[in-house]
Order: sequence, then C-alpha cells, then structure tokens
Amino acid sequence: MNTDRILVLDGRTIEALACVRSLGRAGYWVAVAGKRRWPLASWSRYCHASYHYPEETLDGFASLRRWAHRHHVGVVLPLTEATIQLCNAERGEWEALGITLGCAPDALLSRAFDKAETLRRAAACGVQIPPTRFPTSLAECREAAEALGYPCVVKPRFTSAWNGHGFLPDLGPTYAKDVAELEAAVRSRRQGEYWPIIQAFVPGKGKGVFTVCDHGRPIAWFAHERLRDVRPSGSGSSLRRSVALDPRLQARAERLLAQMEWHGPAMVEFRDEGTGAPWLMEVNGRFWGSLQLSVAAGRDFPRIWTEILTGKPPNPPERYREGVILRWLWGDVKRLLYILAGRPKGYPGTYPTVAQGLRELFGRQPPGTRLEVWDPQDPWPAVGEWAEGAREVFVKALRSR
Repeated sequence: MNTDRILVLDGRTIEALACVRSLGRAGYWVAVAGKRRWPLASWSRYCHASYHYPEETLDGFASLRRWAHRHHVGVVLPLTEATIQLCNAERGEWEALGITLGCAPDALLSRAFDKAETLRRAAACGVQIPPTRFPTSLAECREAAEALGYPCVVKPRFTSAWNGHGFLPDLGPTYAKDVAELEAAVRSRRQGEYWPIIQAFVPGKGKGVFTVCDHGRPIAWFAHERLRDVRPSGSGSSLRRSVALDPRLQARAERLLAQMEWHGPAMVEFRDEGTGAPWLMEVNGRFWGSLQLSVAAGRDFPRIWTEILTGKPPNPPERYREGVILRWLWGDVKRLLYILAGRPKGYPGTYPTVAQGLRELFGRQPPGTRLEVWDPQDPWPAVGEWAEGAREVFVKALRSR
C-alpha cells in the first residue's frame, strides 16, 4: 500500500477542499473524485489528478476502484454518508487491492448514521436527548405527536438510507403544527421500512464539538460557535468562530463516543440554552462542512485521521487558536436565498427578514473575519465555487419554471 497517495471523494464539498489543502501541504499526493466534472476540490493546486463518476452506484464505484488502483492510491477518504456506504458495500474488494478506506466499518456505521440508534445509545449512557418517540406505524406517529405536543419535529432516520441497490430519498427534518401536517410529513419522510423519528421542539443555540476517534478514544478536540446558519431554520453554518471547548459538551460527547466505540471523525451536535443540561441532537460520523475552520485554528483533523489510518502515531498540538473566524461566502448567498423563500412551513422559531439577510451578505463582518474558500496561495477554488454555484442556481431556476 502506498500510504502517501490519497483519494478524496465528494470533491464538490467544502470539506473535500479542506482535506485536499491539508494533505497536500503535508506532502501527500492527493487526487479528487466526484459526481461533477469540475468539482470544487479539483481546482486546488494540491490536486494532482481527478476522476468523474456520473452516478453514485456500485457499478460507478467499481470503475472508481479500478482507477484508484491504476493510480496506486493507498487511502480513500469518503466524506458523505452516501459514498461511505458505497465504499463499505464492497469494502473487501477495496482492501483486496491494498487500499484502506477512511471510514468506519458497517458494524459501527449505524451507531451514527441511524439517528434512532444514536439517540437510544445516548439515553442509555446518560446523555440528555429531546423528548423523542420512535414510531413504527402512522398511528404511533399520531400518538407520539399528541404526547409530545405540537409543533413537533419529524426527522428521517437516515440522511442517506441505502437499501442494497440505491439510496432512498431524504427530505430532511420538518415541523408539523397539526395532525394533517404530521401525516404529510411522515408519509414523505418514511424511508422504506424506516419510519421517521418524532421529537419535541427544544429551544437553544446549536453547538457542536468535533473530534477524530481511534476505536472509541478521542485523539484531539475542537469547538466552534455558529454565528450564522446557511439555512436559518437550522443547518451548517456560513459564519463561524473557534471557541474554547465547553467541558459540559466534551464530557457528554466523550461518554457517547466511547459507548459507540466510534472510529473516525465525529461531530457531536447539541442544542444548549446555557441554563440546564444540553440536548444531544445528532452525531455526524464523518467530516463536517466547517472543517476548514478547525484546520485554520490549528486542529488539522484530515492529517490526524490519515495518520491513524496509515499507522503513524498522531501528535496534534495540545491547544488550538480561539477566536478564528471564517466566512463561507457562497453559504451566505444560499442563506439569503432561503430567507427570500420565506419561513419554512410550521417552523416555530424566529426567522430573519430580507433586510437582515442583505445586511449579512453585503454589510460589515466581525473584525478579523477571513474567507473560507479564498486562499492567495491557492486561489482557483474560489473561482470554481462561484462558477459551479452560478450553474447550480441557474439549473434550479430552470427546473422551477
């Protein structure tokens, strides 16, 4: 195995770009693969080769595997639930070629990818979760909503539900304020045999702690605060700042990840009012969209994970820099589009006005804010992001006509 040659999948994502830059600067030979012909990460000066697979299927990944073998790739880093599951579906074939997959095996995946199993494990080890029900029929969904109260949250069990042949659709979480909205949400979010989760809406600010685990043992920690979310009703952030690690969140995350015996990257997300115990919302068992912030602050998670995968002892610095602020500019553009589309149906929280969205996009930013994608030593990804983003908006506009 040539452990110095890395293939990063999901090249369209900003976390892929963070991985490519991190590993390229560390001296690795890095290639990029993705569904788009010119994915974001492939614009980087640190990308030595790229591969385009037109669809995420087992056949498509068999071709990808042959390409990786021809290019002497030693490690593959899948970055989304979909590509992780596709790699794991034929893990033996990858490993037979001497290629290491940078993701947890199937036996562990459900502990993070199945939201119901994650929440059950959290409750079992004393980590507080929102009032939650796990129904197995429409009647049980109605009973759950009545017990928890409206408005309630309806969440699909999986972000990407693999049925052995393809992926079942995921419409994301939504809110229901009455039984009619509940039934519509449940029917659209049922994934085959998997019924959605019903949760009570809990107030508070979204907070995450981040780590990479080596068989249940966290190697290094990081924390940031969201200053703006891309989707105002809740999502990844467009403006974020590195902050000191909250020991309350760290202790709960560490207890849960040990119980899960997790291996690999993990973002443990909470909702916290600052007065009582924080609520666990979910565990993302993969690299996250704000990965570049941790790298910029001195927590080089892509390098740490690659060292674990290749048997090198990771030696991260004891501390990271607090107060580093990164802005994902295209994320702010998308945020304004969400604001223009209006408050999501049934969403009970506060929602920004159009004037606020315009001020956020064009107004003054917090002192010291840096752009996430723009890098004067690696400028082309910033150009590529706007080219791809404009194409995406144009295609969506055509489809909506």
